[in-house]
Amino acid sequence: MGKKPSTTEPKSKLPIVLAAIGFFLAEVVVLAGAASPFRLPKEAVVLAALSLAVAGGIIAAARRRAITLPHGPLVWVLISLPILQAVSALWSASRLRTLESSLLTLIWVVGILWLATVTTTTRRRLALVAAFGVAISACVMLVQLAGVSVFDFSAPFSSKRLSLTGLTGNPADLAMAAVLLLPFLLTWGEDSSRPWLYRVLAVTLALAALITQTLTGVVALAILLVVWLIQKRSKRLWLTTLGLGALIVAVALAAGLGTRLLKASDRAQKGNWYRVFSARGDGWSAAAEMIRERPLIGVGAANYTQLYYPSRLAWLTRHGGTGARGELASHFQWAHCDPLQVVAELGILGIVWMAAFVLAIVSIRRRAGPLLPLAVAAWVPFALLHYPSHLAVGLIPIALLLAHLIATTEPPRTFQWRRARLPVTTVVVVLAIVAAGWQLRRVAVDLWIGGNELRLTMSEGLDPANRARLAAAIEAQILSRIQRLPSAAPTLWRTVGRARLVRREAAGAEVAFRTAYALWPHEDAEFYLGMSLVTQGRRGEGLQHLGRVCRTNPALARYISDKGLRRSVQDMVAAYRRQ
Repeated sequence: MGKKPSTTEPKSKLPIVLAAIGFFLAEVVVLAGAASPFRLPKEAVVLAALSLAVAGGIIAAARRRAITLPHGPLVWVLISLPILQAVSALWSASRLRTLESSLLTLIWVVGILWLATVTTTTRRRLALVAAFGVAISACVMLVQLAGVSVFDFSAPFSSKRLSLTGLTGNPADLAMAAVLLLPFLLTWGEDSSRPWLYRVLAVTLALAALITQTLTGVVALAILLVVWLIQKRSKRLWLTTLGLGALIVAVALAAGLGTRLLKASDRAQKGNWYRVFSARGDGWSAAAEMIRERPLIGVGAANYTQLYYPSRLAWLTRHGGTGARGELASHFQWAHCDPLQVVAELGILGIVWMAAFVLAIVSIRRRAGPLLPLAVAAWVPFALLHYPSHLAVGLIPIALLLAHLIATTEPPRTFQWRRARLPVTTVVVVLAIVAAGWQLRRVAVDLWIGGNELRLTMSEGLDPANRARLAAAIEAQILSRIQRLPSAAPTLWRTVGRARLVRREAAGAEVAFRTAYALWPHEDAEFYLGMSLVTQGRRGEGLQHLGRVCRTNPALARYISDKGLRRSVQDMVAAYRRQ
């Protein structure tokens, strides 16, 4: 028979400490990866910490001979998501990618359910830890903005907005982390013994969101504050917020926000919505093409990135014209619209799941308190224009929110646990250790891949002989491990191909890039395949590949050093543009 959970803190503090460490590290540790210095390794760190925290919680429950379990419609909706993702492996292009994604989702869901069994005080502390991390990240951003180089994010990660990057991530990631944590600070700070701490953190995070010049962050922050002020209905608070807000906006405008807003306004007036939305149309059009081709079952969980390039090409072929990106980065790992990506990957099942999720939230809205509308106001703009459910810095506040909703609207039940304690605890602990080890291995592999790519890029400053020796060493190291890393094989084969081009082994490079493309039809694989064919004297074949990939992103032509070849590719792109 169920009992109400205890409102006292659990005797074992270790699970909470582990979760806090994971949340804090996600906001302040920079681990240079193959795609970004901020993203996938951070998720792995958080998931490793959550896995061990859950194991600690199970051990504590076994010692107490009582286990606390959450329940309610929201719980079942969350549990169903990794199951749906796993089922989609039956028809996905990359089953391994899909199954890995479903396991990652499962760890997040289990972590949310465990967070729902701890006290509200504990969840508040975890939110504060994450907010402190974002505040530290924001301070690093401000210091870099002032001209002090805290970290040397050298090529290939540098960009003109690098000074607006904090430890949490790039400008949009930092703005998202700040805004999504604000509802907790605004709500929980009111009955805290230290309200000033919550207010200082709230002001710091709001300032950080504005100074990043992320338009999505500006919109989300504005909506959030309006909802909060409507909730409070206090003239004094309105005046105080307006005064403080004016000061924060003035600082942000002085830091460059005004220039960015003017540019966005000018582009909107000219009808250049592609630039207003920062090239998100590329990601949206690819998702739309996936939905058009497979509307019922989708392309499979986590397969958006797998099929982005061929889908983008198919969309351009059907509609004519070319892409319009102005930066060398061309690949979209996520659609920049989480609901659209869910439909692209899971089809009708994705729509049904999202509807069930919304209904579960609506059914508990009256019992959820003021935190829910504030969180929705902050989350919706990012869900539609960014990808909060794919980054650790977005998933941390989402996990805390969902756990809080589950705990406060459907209080977890405590059951006496006398039977099967030892075998269940043993199995859970073993699985948790395996999951944590898997995540730490992801970090190590990502660092190794990123290090190899960075070394290969930086080797351009070496003399030809030393550069060739370095490329040979990188290739040998990768080939000795590639069979043991099937999920990373496409990326590794691309690096092998680049290393072979450095060594002037164009035929071997062609084999590597064809292998990489077969595993994952990626722009980089086709671009360098074209270059390897041209190097072998097969100019016509190479030109076809280069023309295709530069159709999606004409800026890639800048990578072609041969002026005649570059001009031929640009002529092909111009012909595509006139279609």
